[in-house]
Amino acid sequence: MAIGNVMRWTGLAMLVACGGDDAGADSAVDANECTGGLAQGEVVALAEGFDKSEGLTFSPDGRLFITAGDIIAEIQPDGTWAKVADVEGGVGLAWWGNHLYAAGRDGDTGWVLRIDVDTGEVTRLAEVAGSNFLTVTPWDTLLVADATDTIWEVQADGTTAEWLSFSGPNGMMFTADNSALWVVSTWDQPAPVAQIAIDGQSAGSVTQLHAYDAGNFPDGVAIGSSGDLYVSLNITGLISRVTADGNERVVAEGVDFTASLAFGEGSGWDPCALYSTSLFSDKVYAVGVGETGQVPLR
Repeated sequence: MAIGNVMRWTGLAMLVACGGDDAGADSAVDANECTGGLAQGEVVALAEGFDKSEGLTFSPDGRLFITAGDIIAEIQPDGTWAKVADVEGGVGLAWWGNHLYAAGRDGDTGWVLRIDVDTGEVTRLAEVAGSNFLTVTPWDTLLVADATDTIWEVQADGTTAEWLSFSGPNGMMFTADNSALWVVSTWDQPAPVAQIAIDGQSAGSVTQLHAYDAGNFPDGVAIGSSGDLYVSLNITGLISRVTADGNERVVAEGVDFTASLAFGEGSGWDPCALYSTSLFSDKVYAVGVGETGQVPLR
């Protein structure tokens, strides 16, 4: 089901907004060209009719995918959507190489799934207990936050090893220079926001930059072209912005049960908006933030 009159971004975004033949980290439009789309702090429902939603990511060619209960769905810029594949307990999503990957979970068990978005074929790659959030590393592996106390590393052949012990990990994303990994903790209260220094392919020192008051439950993350981290605060329905020196402010509210975040990429999407799933409602949202985003590693 679609909700009309949502996406109003035209012209420049349709041509160059993180898309085209040379799509990548250097193709985002400049923040001063955030005109014609959503205003800063504006929140609109993009699509509806889901049995909750959690994971969200764009493909390199500008297709938007979400996990919605036990399905993967693709959403169009006009808000229409269709099922792509059936999955088991779908949570986090990441695009890695040529495929979409999904974390799946059922109680204490968990797994990582590889999805062919054109055929709907689903392959179980690895077993990771409590599998939750996914992010691709600069050295071409997959990190998996298990939502309890560990970040795991998964190789392309499914081999899995502990990468770091970290309490309650959830949203993760590497900085633009790949020198550190941002990570938020959902279940620790107050809830920390940290940067993990990268030492080769290993985790180095951990620096806490901010802590959210109890009851906020940070979930997904995205990084703006400024280098600031955007964090979804699930229960309170807020989008927060954290600088590298730990300053924090709320940039949007009313994003009900906000979960995963990603900046718009590709034709028809607002490059100066965050797209957000909603863990306990039937909607997916678009949120204007007034700057373009950093493209995640793939």
